[in-house]
Amino acid sequence: MTLPILHFGHHFDGLVHAPVAGIRTGAVFAGPTRLLHWLETQLGLRGYPENTDYLRIELYRQSLQQYLDQLPSDTDRDAVFFVRSFAADRFATATTLLTWRDELLLAGWGFTAQEPLPARLHAFSQVESIFTKKINDPAIAAQVCGFADRYAQVVALLPGREIALGKVVLYEPAHLQLPVIQRVLKIIAAKNIPLATLETTGAAAADSMLGGLQRNTPFPAQAAKDAADQPGIVILRARRDSDAATYLAQMLRENPSLRPHFLAPEMSLALEQSLLHEGFPAMGILSASLARPSLQVLKLAPAFLWEPLDVFKIMEFATLPVKPLDGGLALEIARVMAQKPGINSDMWFAAVFGYLEQISVSDVAREQYEFWFGRRRYAADGTAPKRDAIGLYAYLHEWALEYFKETENDSLLVLAEQARRIRDLLEALPEQRISFLELERIVRTIYEPSPIQLLPAEAGRFDFVHQTGAFAAPVDTLIWWNCLFQNTAPAPEKWFAEERSYLENQGIALRTTHAESQLNLLLQQRPVQQTTRQLILVVPEQADGAEAVPSLLLGDIEALLPNCRDFTYHLDRAEDRTRLAQWFRLAALTTLPVRPTGRPQAVLPIAHPELMAATEYETPTNLESLFYYPHRWFFRQKLKLYPSSQLSVTRDTTLLGSLAHRFFEILLQEDLQHLDRQAVQEWVEEQAKTLLEREGATLLLYGREPERNAFLTRVKNAAWSLISLLRSNNWSVLHTELELNGEFGGIPVRGKADLVLQRGAEMAIVDLKWSGAKRRKELIQNGEDLQLVLYAKLLPPPEQWPHTAYFILEEGKMIARNTSAFKEAMVAGQGDDHAAACTAIFEKMEKTFRWRMEQLRRGQLELRTARTAIELEALYEGQLFDLLEMKNEDARWDDYRTLLEG
Repeated sequence: MTLPILHFGHHFDGLVHAPVAGIRTGAVFAGPTRLLHWLETQLGLRGYPENTDYLRIELYRQSLQQYLDQLPSDTDRDAVFFVRSFAADRFATATTLLTWRDELLLAGWGFTAQEPLPARLHAFSQVESIFTKKINDPAIAAQVCGFADRYAQVVALLPGREIALGKVVLYEPAHLQLPVIQRVLKIIAAKNIPLATLETTGAAAADSMLGGLQRNTPFPAQAAKDAADQPGIVILRARRDSDAATYLAQMLRENPSLRPHFLAPEMSLALEQSLLHEGFPAMGILSASLARPSLQVLKLAPAFLWEPLDVFKIMEFATLPVKPLDGGLALEIARVMAQKPGINSDMWFAAVFGYLEQISVSDVAREQYEFWFGRRRYAADGTAPKRDAIGLYAYLHEWALEYFKETENDSLLVLAEQARRIRDLLEALPEQRISFLELERIVRTIYEPSPIQLLPAEAGRFDFVHQTGAFAAPVDTLIWWNCLFQNTAPAPEKWFAEERSYLENQGIALRTTHAESQLNLLLQQRPVQQTTRQLILVVPEQADGAEAVPSLLLGDIEALLPNCRDFTYHLDRAEDRTRLAQWFRLAALTTLPVRPTGRPQAVLPIAHPELMAATEYETPTNLESLFYYPHRWFFRQKLKLYPSSQLSVTRDTTLLGSLAHRFFEILLQEDLQHLDRQAVQEWVEEQAKTLLEREGATLLLYGREPERNAFLTRVKNAAWSLISLLRSNNWSVLHTELELNGEFGGIPVRGKADLVLQRGAEMAIVDLKWSGAKRRKELIQNGEDLQLVLYAKLLPPPEQWPHTAYFILEEGKMIARNTSAFKEAMVAGQGDDHAAACTAIFEKMEKTFRWRMEQLRRGQLELRTARTAIELEALYEGQLFDLLEMKNEDARWDDYRTLLEG
């Protein structure tokens, strides 16, 4: 019987490019993890579950806590090296120290306390005695036996057992291997099993360009120019990796004799998708991404447990394509939260319960709403019952399994498994309450990008590997996809000199940063060394949308090969593509014709003017669009082209204005006569407790306290300023948010006045604005305060013109045409009589309306922009004297600008 040969390489745990002879003879290709599995099989130790580090971390955290608790005094506790880190973040500290402990165990230390023992090693020794008792508990021993503990068992049993192994071939020198691998190799050598180290000096011919790079010998530029064959090294540069993938796939299609192997360092589908589009078989590349929607639920679920509510996470939860919430209900919630970031506002109840009360909505949707939004929430700076957190992930686990039965989406199984792990870890906690930070740390401990194969590998595919050291045999042509800088520098030294000295005296050698650096360098050079004919390096400037840094290999090439520019081709440059065409057949380049936009039209003819019949009703905002920018009115009112909701939380500027309006809407319904400044400030603080949670929860988030306090201070000052203005000018509040109805030009008009005041027989309309004092003043000066004038006309009685003004909340200032209504007001203009000014403006509005409607009835739609204004002025020539003054600039925030430019 022929015994198998073990081929060991540091990167042989994943895909390996192995020699055909080795595969046929049943050789074993293994890295550290596969070697462990193979040895466990040989020794009869199989049966341990994978991915249980989350439980080991929790048990180690408990061990660290018990160690600190059993110290006799605070002075002793303060002297422990990890005490401050542990107090700041227990789970992160436990995670880090567990990796240190595993490193000591793999190196062969038994955690025996032989004096003189360095302080940190003494702490590890004491913690280990506690940790060992926990992991040896028969109920959980198999579940919490980690990588290091399993290797320790193998090393303990291997000397006394026989294994079926004929030879070991090392692809990296023994002295660069992990300490535990070195220990295993010593035991194998003691069994008289031959060990051999494979030394690769370069697979290409020594007198070739590629051979010179492999042997680190300069290759003359003239020799490269005189070569008749294709260059041994080709560097393909591109602006984006997506562009490079498309071009590379087309090049492979045009050159069927080119059958390269691929080195694809990252688990991304950009390359495979391009190859599929060109008709190549699926390679079966795994996709691993934390951005996968099904996994996003894991990190968003805790947001429902805490207050203040994290509106951004709730919005992200509601807009996920895969979520445990009814799709229609989630859309309603997202729409409400986009306008009023919070829950349980009036709009919230109207939208949510209006949806849930529909007959077509299932009971499951109602149960889901109650589970997520009807639960009790806890202060984020405190703690929550552990059982509530367990309930979240138990629910996710069950939902994912049920939904998988309907969709057969494998990513849901990954979600279910990770939710189960989080639940198990929470159940293992001895504490009955958990903090915000602790729960976030637990989720991050479990949350990982599980690779998923979206398409199975098909016959005739290109071979590929993911890691640089995964080449166990030479390849003829290698394409190194995304040959970019990989930060493989070892972490800074963490062990003190006295600790290394102590361990070395006991015959225990920890891994050094120098050995780790040497191994990383060797692995990075492996793809180059194993290529026999041609190495093609794809080097994009951007990868996955981010700027990228080329691999350090490019620097070596430039140093050794002075003519490297001769075989470097930028795919975005025509001259480089022409040079590349002498070596490869390339896809034909098609130049898209450039269509000049021409001069923008000033007037758009309407084929069916009869469609210009009056609408059901108009609003002051729509009429203003008709007066100044008719295309906006036409696209919105006639073609019904409404901007869709972005389903994103409103920006602060808009949010602050909406919140300020709500504060004043509620305040002005109070009895203002008995409020002093202190009472107003207290009233604002009291209202903020509920109003911000319902409609402005983003201001309650951590780190937003300065903005929140600044906003509330402005509201307090503005509230007192408005109350003072009303009192000093003897005004009383008649209405807030008053609905106004009437006619304008024979069509119904609807509007809403923010504030209507009364002083005897006089009336006043005040429009509340958050900011923009300068702009409001200019509107009054130029006679462009059309909305206020229209409100004044609609307010009964029709024969009387009420006063009008703007109140700027941010500054607490009143802006008016004169001081008749508010003697403290900022006067805009020359203090004109408000009745005469309103009459003149309203007459111009009516004339402008008739003029615009006549244009539309003739089938003429004006497209007014900064580019067409001069042409329009020449076209009208004298028609504009009695009308509102037209604009010469583009409309602000024009949702239809793209249509005009097309």
